[in-house]
Amino acid sequence: MKRSLPTLIALVLCALMDAARPAAADGLLRAALIVSDAERSVAFYRVLGFEIEMDQANPRQPEGNFFPLNVPATAVRLVIMAHRDEVGGKIGLVEFASPTPTEARRDPTTVGIGDVVLVFDTADADASHADLQAINAQILEPPQTYRSKKTAADGRALFGKVFHARDPDGYLIELLQAPR
Repeated sequence: MKRSLPTLIALVLCALMDAARPAAADGLLRAALIVSDAERSVAFYRVLGFEIEMDQANPRQPEGNFFPLNVPATAVRLVIMAHRDEVGGKIGLVEFASPTPTEARRDPTTVGIGDVVLVFDTADADASHADLQAINAQILEPPQTYRSKKTAADGRALFGKVFHARDPDGYLIELLQAPR
């Protein structure tokens, strides 16, 4: 195939630009949560603004599998949810079955070393609280007002709101309304 000189120049410039572009930095792709019921978790995270990006179920070969699961599950389902505003990141919901993994946390009612706390921005803590109440989520306290260390341009104090809940598998969720 014969190419024109301008096309060849454009191809060479594109190749040079690609070669000069730095490699992508390592970064967090998503948080993956081991869940007992993917459908129940999907319903919970939809309330927080996430939508399904991918949903796939596959057989799993427990022998020789290096993922440190505490049971020899033979099935896995992965649901990846992305925040609808494209700024809230992604969550992976991983459901293993046949058999289902056992609880790994010593005391699922408290948090400690090795546990995860997922912190979400919310534009309106009171509305998020009401949305979670509507689906009977386990809410640990109503939204609390806090004074920010930041101040307004005129020096006035800024206040935000925060509250905590648990997702269907007991992961601690913090919902934080930025100070204003």
